Amino acid sequence: MEPGTATQLITVGATLGGVVLTLLANAYLERRRARDSRELESMRSESEHSKWLREERTKAYAGLSLAGEEVLQFIRSELPLLIGPDGAGRRTDAEARWHELRTELRKAYNQVALFGAEPARTAGLHMWRTARNGGNDFLSGLGADNEALSDQIGTITVALGTAGDRFLEACRNDLQDG
Repeated sequence: MEPGTATQLITVGATLGGVVLTLLANAYLERRRARDSRELESMRSESEHSKWLREERTKAYAGLSLAGEEVLQFIRSELPLLIGPDGAGRRTDAEARWHELRTELRKAYNQVALFGAEPARTAGLHMWRTARNGGNDFLSGLGADNEALSDQIGTITVALGTAGDRFLEACRNDLQDG
């Protein structure tokens, strides 16, 4: 073999080796860039989902809180009027209003059940049941002992207020932790 040919073969071999190393390095860098890009997109997507869930929770918590407050105001202001002498005339309207409020309260709780954290769902369920049972028991007991019904309004109000406070505390803790 001639010395010039050996030099050319060495040069060609080194050039091909350099090209292969360059191609391997570029392929590695491209894979790494693609992986980093996927991870970044995944993090962005998780962040958007967390933000969306927090907004939905906030809406659901606010909705149940407002619905609970409406029920509480109804129990405080409308139910005592049913005990009085002209309460029988108001009963039909009060029962219709109660059915509306109870339905709205259930819809609001369903949103909390769908989006809320476990402690808020549990507290919301307790609040909903307290309101539902209290209102239904009062309306079914109308016509009986008025003194007992007056006491029942106070009991319902206290129980619903306590349940509402627990719900708000659970919501506050959830939103502060997130």
